[in-house]
Amino acid sequence: MAAFAASAGRALENPDARRGLWKGRGAVIVGLVLLGIGLRYAITGMSPLLSDVRAALGIDTAGATLLGMLPTLSFGVGGFLAPALVRRWGPEATALIAVVLAAVGALLRPFGGGTLPFLGLTAVALVGMGLGNVAGAPLVKKYFPDRQASMITLFSLLMQAGATLPAMTALPLANAVGWQGSLASWGLLSLIAVLPWAAQFVASLRARHDAGSGTRVPTSPALKVGFGELVRSPVAWGTAVFYAMASLNTYAMLAWLPTILAQYGGLSKADAAGAFSIFTFMTLPMAVVTPLLANRLRNPTWLAVALAATLPVGYLGLLSHAGPAWVWVFVAGISGGAFPFAIAMFNLRTRTTAGSAGVGGFAMGIGYLAGTLGPLVGGGLFAATGGWAAPLWVYVATFVPMALGAVIMARPGRYVEDALGTRSPEAGSPATVG
Repeated sequence: MAAFAASAGRALENPDARRGLWKGRGAVIVGLVLLGIGLRYAITGMSPLLSDVRAALGIDTAGATLLGMLPTLSFGVGGFLAPALVRRWGPEATALIAVVLAAVGALLRPFGGGTLPFLGLTAVALVGMGLGNVAGAPLVKKYFPDRQASMITLFSLLMQAGATLPAMTALPLANAVGWQGSLASWGLLSLIAVLPWAAQFVASLRARHDAGSGTRVPTSPALKVGFGELVRSPVAWGTAVFYAMASLNTYAMLAWLPTILAQYGGLSKADAAGAFSIFTFMTLPMAVVTPLLANRLRNPTWLAVALAATLPVGYLGLLSHAGPAWVWVFVAGISGGAFPFAIAMFNLRTRTTAGSAGVGGFAMGIGYLAGTLGPLVGGGLFAATGGWAAPLWVYVATFVPMALGAVIMARPGRYVEDALGTRSPEAGSPATVG
């Protein structure tokens, strides 16, 4: 750990100079890799085992419904809490708290012995992951000002891979070590991640001490970019609305798309599952493409609007029954780039680490709470109308606020701190070097 900390401390020197990727940043890179890939396993690693979990713990329908709502609710809570933690203790401590909560919740929940302990520990793990969702962008902004595009792309890709791999390994692991061992296994990843983030936190404390004793070590200004400040920022609101509509639609499709394809599109169960896999797979290539484009385009507004438009185009195709359903699912799946695009905007439309954390927490807090409504709207309208046309038309209409948010968020030359009367020298203007 001492070697990690020594390497980490040097990351604060010459933050704007282009240097070797690993030079002085080894602990941060290892930490970001482990953090990014460990932000979804508590959800996707459980889905294939849900029937076994319910049977073993006696979880009734109400408990299963609450379990389905916990991810977005917990991510929203984590999103709102993270900026305050970043302001108080720094992004390193926030990442450390995130992986500790994720490890504790994930490792203990299969052995809690009942429904309430399982739900409570699942919430602990998910709130930790919600903190980690927000911590990634300010960490990249602080430690990789020379490589923001490539590091945000890496972090976004790892988040998507971390959603896919646990789902693929859940059943084989359950067959080998039981459902409890399968659920707990990915928690070891977060436990390992404690090491680099503990080292990085120690290094950041040493850097602050050196700054206080007169040593010339650049540190972030004590800038408050909290909820009260962000509600006055058009950029923050644009980002939040964009993220909220993306979240609402994505979680609605994760809940209902196979059912829509079977009941409304007339596909067999196998064909509906195959088409659904296209929708989920598209998140991987889009996690690579969109952050790179966002960082390289002088004006990425058209890209943000295009990402918003893929959803209604896909829905309208399904409503029209024109051509193979998988084509329209593919088009809608392109919208998977909206999340990594927004994460890139957390840094591109802010000047400081505090600004990045603030707008990230604001957007994710509002966004994931809106995501909770997506499945509820679809299920409620289906129950009221007996069909899927009404829910699809409502989802089509979400293009209007999402596109408006895209325009406000992505317009170049606007930074969150400027609307607050703050122009910190910490970050100057966002780096666009990949």
